[in-house]
Amino acid sequence: MVSTNESLADKRARAADLERRVGRKFSRIKSKNDAVVAGSEFDVRKGAAVQKMRTRDIEAHIRKLEKTLDRSTQFVAGVRGAPLPVQQWRKYKAIETAVREKYESDLTPFANERLPGPGTETIGQRQKKIRTGHPTALNMGYVPPERLPFNVKDAKALVELTKSNAKRMTKKWAREEHKRAQEEFSKMVGVFKDESLNADVMGLSYGQFDMIWNLTRFADAMSLGYHHIKSKLDAKEEVPESVIKDQVAEAKSIIEWVKKFEFDPPQYGEDKFITKQKQKQMDGEMSKRGYGRVGKQYYKR
Repeated sequence: MVSTNESLADKRARAADLERRVGRKFSRIKSKNDAVVAGSEFDVRKGAAVQKMRTRDIEAHIRKLEKTLDRSTQFVAGVRGAPLPVQQWRKYKAIETAVREKYESDLTPFANERLPGPGTETIGQRQKKIRTGHPTALNMGYVPPERLPFNVKDAKALVELTKSNAKRMTKKWAREEHKRAQEEFSKMVGVFKDESLNADVMGLSYGQFDMIWNLTRFADAMSLGYHHIKSKLDAKEEVPESVIKDQVAEAKSIIEWVKKFEFDPPQYGEDKFITKQKQKQMDGEMSKRGYGRVGKQYYKR
């Protein structure tokens, strides 16, 4: 804490002492977990420049040094020892876990449903299969990897990862993904020259379309057929009618299969608007219970 009774010389001396203590703290952090804070963007020390600071500047500098010395200011090591603020790291892990749990909760109700076609593969088995080895499925859905600090380049990258994953928890992102999938289908369906296929897909409910696109091989089948047929057309080669019929038949079998599932109308309207005052009140209540917030996601401190 800055005292108004101290002379400028005393404040400079105190700042110099605090800088030495900060240096020792950085050494302990490096020794403990390899995070190199000294010389990074989080190193607030000024060195000899402290002795030239005026009153207002030295007081502000002392506050920064005291904040750095606070027990809450800790770091973990990213790539090559890049310092990652531990509070930001905890925010990221909270969001990463929330995205993974959302994926699991969306999948669980349908995990044991058997997919149409030969074999007895279930949706859950297919999802597990396409996530092992060398995943290549077009529609495998996003599940963030379980990152450790040394997997993150630096503090800036950590902030971007947090924002990116937080975005995936919003209704806006869900709407955009649904629209993107429909546009992808519309781009491909033309080469099959079957108007009924497009009509069948457009006749599905919001939830049914999301299900065939995200949890079955429908998107992969459409993509493989599209690229195979288009490559022959581009090369001015004849496309056997049987090839097109087989691709359309497979797509339609999945469409017929998904019609047995009923979904509630999509809850993808605008995200609920919360006033700044209400948000501040909610943050205060959650803070008392030991929670912080990143975006719209609360996490345990």
